[in-house]
Amino acid sequence: MALPVLKRNNKGDAVFLWQNFLVGKKLLDQADGIFGQGTEDATKAYQLSQGLKDDGIVGGQTYGKALLEGLDVIEFETDFPPKPPFSALVSTGDRQSVFGKFDFEIDSRPDNREHIKILGTWVSNNIIDVDIPELKPPVSSSKMEFNEKASAQLQGLWKAWKAQDLVKFILTFDGSFVPRLIRGAPLIKDFSKLSNHAFGSAFDINAGFNPLGQTPAFISQKGSVRLLVPTANDYGFYWGGHFSGRKDGMHFEVAKILNSTELVALATKYKI
Repeated sequence: MALPVLKRNNKGDAVFLWQNFLVGKKLLDQADGIFGQGTEDATKAYQLSQGLKDDGIVGGQTYGKALLEGLDVIEFETDFPPKPPFSALVSTGDRQSVFGKFDFEIDSRPDNREHIKILGTWVSNNIIDVDIPELKPPVSSSKMEFNEKASAQLQGLWKAWKAQDLVKFILTFDGSFVPRLIRGAPLIKDFSKLSNHAFGSAFDINAGFNPLGQTPAFISQKGSVRLLVPTANDYGFYWGGHFSGRKDGMHFEVAKILNSTELVALATKYKI
C-alpha cells in the first residue's frame, strides 16, 4: 500500500500512529493526531538517529527505517482492523456447546432492565475471579469475573496488551460476567436472547467512547480500542466492532478456546 507522506499541520489516524511510534522511541511525550512542532522536532530527532536527512517529513526513507524497528503498516480506513479468520459464536447453541447450559428466570432491575437470575450451580461451577493486574488502573480491583474455560487466554491477552504498551488506551473497564439478556430484548424467557456476558465469556472497555449501535471510535479519537483488536484476535477474542449488524465497539467476546500449545506460542510472540 502507499503510506501517506506526513508533515507539519497534517492531522488524522496516520499522524496518530506515527506519533505513537515516536512515543515508543521516547522522542515524544504523547500522541494527539496533530502533526505540530513537537512532532516535527521528534521526527527530525528520529531521522538524525537513523542517519537520514532531518527535514521533519515522514516519507519513504523514514518509513523504511521505522518499519525495520517495528512500525505497524496499517490501512487507514474505517474498516481497520480487518476481521479475523474466524467467526464469533453467533447463536446461544454455539455458546452452550463451549460453555455449557443453564436455566434462568427474568429478574429485571431498575439499573439493569435485562438482568436474569441463573438457576442451579452453573455459576459456581464455571465463573471465577481471574487475576488481571493490568486492570489497575483504570479500576481499583485486579479481579475480573470470567468463565474459567477462557481464563488463561484472558490473562494472556491483557499481559500482551501490557507488553505492547496498549493498556494506556483502556480508559474504563465496564464489566464482564453479567447475567442478562442482550440489550433491548423482550423481557421473556428466551434462550436465544442470552448475552455473551451471561456466559462469562465477554468483557467491555471504553464503553462511553464506543456506544452500542454506533461506529466505534477511530484510532485518533479518545477511547478508541481499534489498536487492541489484532492482539485480541490472536487470543481468540472477537471484537464487537466487527459485528455484521449492530456494532458494539466496547465489546470483546471469546470466539474459540485456545489450548496450552497455542498459549505458549503467543507468550513467545509477545514476550510475556
